Amino acid sequence: MNSRLILAVFLLATPLLSAQDEQKIEAQKVEITLAPTKEAAVQPKKEAPPAHESYRVSINFKTTDGSKTTTQKSYTLVATTSRLLPSIRDDSDVPVKFREQYQNHRLRTDVDMREFSKEENSVYLSLTIRTSSIAEGATAQDPNVPVITRDHDYTASPTLPIGKLTTIYSAVDSVNNTKVEVQVLVQPLDAK
Repeated sequence: MNSRLILAVFLLATPLLSAQDEQKIEAQKVEITLAPTKEAAVQPKKEAPPAHESYRVSINFKTTDGSKTTTQKSYTLVATTSRLLPSIRDDSDVPVKFREQYQNHRLRTDVDMREFSKEENSVYLSLTIRTSSIAEGATAQDPNVPVITRDHDYTASPTLPIGKLTTIYSAVDSVNNTKVEVQVLVQPLDAK
């Protein structure tokens, strides 16, 4: 009977001892996974998000009719990389003489910046430009001729050097003897 009792205790104790050994092994596994390794101790540095850089964007419009400059306007915008992009809305009424009376004509200059990003020493921008101007020659020669307005729509997407005035658009209309130029200068906002 003693041998049966010893065998029963041994048979019952073996699984309990085995279960305790498995718990120790699991605890060791948890300790191993929680313990930092030498490689894990050196965390790779996270790159800081790119700083938003602000730039002053100067846009010059010039229209000549023959040898006479008929329109010359300059605008300055502040654009910031990865931010909401600026727009210009400039409408003005210009009095023009027609048949001994002056009539106001609405002229506009609209500029929408669609994209603006920086790469090293240059910026990429995309502009949509709409302008209207008065053809000076026709009204100056004969005040009885109705006023002629010229509307222009442009889309320009240049890559420009920072700090250098660059002509992004130039067109000559030899029939009407007119020339249109659009120039852009991009500078850091804190530049003088």
